[in-house]
Amino acid sequence: PADWLLGVLADTHRRHLLRLEPDAAVPHRSTEFDYVFRTNSLGLRGREVAESKSADQRRLVVLGDSFVAGVGVADEDVFTERLAADWTARDIEVVNVGRAGTSTIREVTLFRQIGRRFDPDVVLLVYYLGNDLSEVLEEETDEELADWKPDGTLRQLAHFWCPNTYLELAMRKRRSRVNDANRERTEAEVVAWIRGEAVAAAIDPGLAETRYRELPEEVRAKAEAGRLPGYRYLQACLDPERFRNSLDPTAEFSRTAWQRTRDHLDRLKQLVEAGGARLLLAVIPEASQVSARALEFNRTLGFDVDDDWLDRPGRTAELVADWAGGAGVGLLDLRPALRDSAGPAFFVEDGHCTPAGHRAIADAVRGWAPLREALEIAEETDVDQ
Repeated sequence: PADWLLGVLADTHRRHLLRLEPDAAVPHRSTEFDYVFRTNSLGLRGREVAESKSADQRRLVVLGDSFVAGVGVADEDVFTERLAADWTARDIEVVNVGRAGTSTIREVTLFRQIGRRFDPDVVLLVYYLGNDLSEVLEEETDEELADWKPDGTLRQLAHFWCPNTYLELAMRKRRSRVNDANRERTEAEVVAWIRGEAVAAAIDPGLAETRYRELPEEVRAKAEAGRLPGYRYLQACLDPERFRNSLDPTAEFSRTAWQRTRDHLDRLKQLVEAGGARLLLAVIPEASQVSARALEFNRTLGFDVDDDWLDRPGRTAELVADWAGGAGVGLLDLRPALRDSAGPAFFVEDGHCTPAGHRAIADAVRGWAPLREALEIAEETDVDQ
């Protein structure tokens, strides 16, 4: 009974599914930024928005991963906040439903559980070319999660007997691991962490450790000082092909990954249109497609990258564009806007968008004709600026 009550009061299963931390204020520091990542009562970035809306109000719900959540920038710099501030006088509300570390799979869940409660007129899905195709193979669907069981007999018994307590402890452990990845550590601690993550991912821990030790000394020094985001060098140690599989996958890799992606894009379109809204799609490039410095740093970390990514969109971008064209979904390619931004659009080491990058995204989205039409914005005026 106590476990059941915990699940009800803490909303355990839903929190475990969505992995959102409400009312959080987490300092994010690196050699490139220093800010506080804040979340609202839903565990999302951005201002509080009431679920109900007036008859003359219009709403834009934005779905996506850490680029929508605004990792790397302060609250006021996130492109959704820029849009919200610009459109206040037009009575258009922008709802940020971005979550770091998500794929198209969980974005469907986020819309079903949260996004559609805001009765949107338009839903903008932001697809990140840098890892969405890889992560769609790593993330479990709602159906797969429903059948999930931990490894080992004792753990399975504990989960069966007290499932909510088990999941609360699992969430606490996950938070601890995230915090550990971004604090100052000794070389031995970093290596032990990498080996543990490799074992969990069914990757040879010795090979992952070797890749770390082969990194340049200055990179390892930043990693051990907690000045380089842990996930950046961890991904390179575990999966050097990650960017290639996401941007320019082989036919064999994309066969499974794209089918899984397309299925969930179709599901999202059906959900959005069933609620009377319109789905639109924006594509954010990987930093290596915009910045030669970012591409070279990814190579330094050990990722397999191609110099010609700076000149072409890649196979995944073509697949996304083909789906959008066939589904009748408007597509905004953000590569030109980010390439031509007033300042560097991406943090070189972190890989996320800078304030200048978010400004470029906001400008491109604000002026995009299909979105303006869907939100009934007749023409560009000084109010939009």
